[in-house]
Amino acid sequence: MSDFNLPVAQSFDCIPEPILYMENGLVQYRNPAAARLSWLPPVGEPLPEAMEGETDAALSLTAGGQTWTVLSWACGAGRLLRLTPAEERPILPNERIPFLLQQLRGPLSGMMSSEELIRMALTSDQRQEQEGVLARYSRSQLRVLRMLRLLELAAFPEGKLPFDFTPQVMDLVGLSRWCLHELEGLVRMAGCEVTLKAPRRTVYVKCDDEMFLYLVCQLVSNAIRATGAGGQIVLRLEVRRQRAYFSVEDNGPGLTREKLSLLFDPAQGGDGLRNVGEGLSLGIPVCRKIAGYHDGSIAISNLPERGVRATFSLPLYRPGPTVVCESPRRIDTTNGFGIALRELSDVLPEECFHPAETERGENGKIPGQTP
Repeated sequence: MSDFNLPVAQSFDCIPEPILYMENGLVQYRNPAAARLSWLPPVGEPLPEAMEGETDAALSLTAGGQTWTVLSWACGAGRLLRLTPAEERPILPNERIPFLLQQLRGPLSGMMSSEELIRMALTSDQRQEQEGVLARYSRSQLRVLRMLRLLELAAFPEGKLPFDFTPQVMDLVGLSRWCLHELEGLVRMAGCEVTLKAPRRTVYVKCDDEMFLYLVCQLVSNAIRATGAGGQIVLRLEVRRQRAYFSVEDNGPGLTREKLSLLFDPAQGGDGLRNVGEGLSLGIPVCRKIAGYHDGSIAISNLPERGVRATFSLPLYRPGPTVVCESPRRIDTTNGFGIALRELSDVLPEECFHPAETERGENGKIPGQTP
């Protein structure tokens, strides 16, 4: 422990939260609270693969039957890790919230049907005259749909799987390309560019494709908000040992250590990426839940020079001699709009929802709508 001497180590012995010091990839010190966690390695051993990360990062993972937030920062020649148990209550504790959200979907569907009838009743000239009003109406509906889905997932109890979570054996490379296809037109409309870097081989995982796309959309939406017009977003898929790592990287200004510490705790200020009064601040905590559904983890860290990397890791699936690799379901769960369009509605300009823009798209759909 070249830069982590005994007196410094002893100062952590009385801290009730687990503390680890890493150097050269190995645990060099753990306080008594960390020693009581059987799933953490002893001194001289490496960390579990899911906890591998960079300095100045926030990681959420489930281990030992509990969800933990792990904060990591540079300390001398190594890094210090602090583990905090996540609260065992749902993000939104009211058990009637899912029922109320379901009740709201009925009137919203009626509003969307009414809008379609209004559009059909208008002449082409009338639609051009009212395109601004119709665009605001469409975008408002999508934002409400987005909030409903976010609240549904946030209110779902910790430790239970949603009824619509249906993981299948999939090729994560193909799934990543599908996500790029769903996103690239919309991201361009927001003034940014998105690219994919993935290996040229099959990467088997057990994954719910719609949940995966939902998580990617949340991270891409945050990246667009961080970079603004002209931003560069990279989707990156890597495989290391027994896990697949899917990252969303941006070239924005990065996050302060304070914001990193608040990312997974809505009770302490939301997901750390929005200002007070801006949105629901539930996106990153919900991403944490989705990662947990896949026996995975999510880590967010600053890139070395500029920007943020958000990484969703999940275990690889080892198929037998024969395996059926499912394709994305593309089931319409968005009242006729695609998941990507719904989830990016907060960061897309109003012009994207003009009737003329809709008519220019393939089959009368703007990019991101289900065919």
